[in-house]
Amino acid sequence: MKKIALLIFATFSLQAQTNADLSALVKKALDYAPALKAQKTQLRIGDTKTQIQQSLDKPTIAYEAGITRVDPVSKATFAMGGAPAVLQFQPNMNYNTNFVASQTLYDWGKNKIAIEKSLLETQLSKTQIDQSAFGIAYQIATIYHQILFLQNVLRIQQSELVRIKSQSAIVEQQLKLGEALQLDAMSLRIRIQNQETKIGETDTQLNKLTDYLETQTGQSVKDLIKPIQGSIQSTEKISNNPIFASLNAEHAILQQEINLQEKASAPTLSGAASLGLRNGYLPRINGEVPAFSDDFKINTMVGLKLNVPIYSGKRASLQKNIAQIQQERIALQKEDVSTKLAYEQRQGEANTKTILAKLATQHQLIEQAKYAYQLGEARYKEGTIKQLELDQIQNTLEEAQLQEENFKLQLNLQQLDLLKTKGVKFWEL
Repeated sequence: MKKIALLIFATFSLQAQTNADLSALVKKALDYAPALKAQKTQLRIGDTKTQIQQSLDKPTIAYEAGITRVDPVSKATFAMGGAPAVLQFQPNMNYNTNFVASQTLYDWGKNKIAIEKSLLETQLSKTQIDQSAFGIAYQIATIYHQILFLQNVLRIQQSELVRIKSQSAIVEQQLKLGEALQLDAMSLRIRIQNQETKIGETDTQLNKLTDYLETQTGQSVKDLIKPIQGSIQSTEKISNNPIFASLNAEHAILQQEINLQEKASAPTLSGAASLGLRNGYLPRINGEVPAFSDDFKINTMVGLKLNVPIYSGKRASLQKNIAQIQQERIALQKEDVSTKLAYEQRQGEANTKTILAKLATQHQLIEQAKYAYQLGEARYKEGTIKQLELDQIQNTLEEAQLQEENFKLQLNLQQLDLLKTKGVKFWEL
């Protein structure tokens, strides 16, 4: 009944063990991750690019100053009072200083589309950062479960070492009394050494994984690694996977690029104005320079300009074709990703059922192994079996317990993979 209940539960709900400590650990890793911080600088760059694009709707004001020497200049000679007079219409030295302003008045929506495209590019950066964070979070969760697995393995191995040492002490005492063989005592000493070696290897692996988590979070994590207490259920669909958000954002950018290229042949209406001071308003007679107040005058200019693109070698059309081809690529990518994720989901759910069935069977095997050990220990005390036979029974029990922990790890990792496939952010629940 227990096995059937587990299988039914796995069929109708997706569980992944988690708790507040794991969520806190993931959040610390995401806050600390230098790689994510580096990616987030792209958001600031994107915001600045958008501001630059928005600035094109604002007027441009500049100050200009110039000196121009012209030689020769047009001159005319007149007879005035019997004496010739030379009239110079333009001075050789021309001085000009003014403020110039220009403003795009109407561009048929081209800049608006460009601004929207820039905003979408920033949104794409956000989805890519979210995708990176998503991967880091599940990497941390995987390591977390592996650490819990090794902690349980270490407890089983240490418990077995205590039992072996206890038996070894009894045999050593019996050896002194002549009631045991030297071979039995030596066998137990070897088993103790082997078990201590196993414990050392497990402890080394545990320290390596713990060190990795501390590297990812930038602080000690020993107080955060605790046995899983709760569980979550997910009814999400694979369409929530962050890779789809990234592809959709890229598709939207390409659509704006198409819209922008369709507007490439639209005209642009702009206005211009200037206000300044220049000389040359009075002609030079016989080379005489007029007074400053007479020669330099304030001048103004106001005008409109309509720019209508006529031919550009089909560049806009070719750019549009590239964007459309890129959209086709994204559509195929989405189809491919959807197919793969659906396959992974089916396989994950099937594997979950299989592992749950193995766990149910393994639990029964452990109970049988415990009972066998109790019988073997009683018979050993009665002298009906040898030390070697009892050691074999002990090994069977330990291996059964370790195998159960291995199945638990497989189940946890498989459930994490299912949640990852569905795009569940368990650390935000």
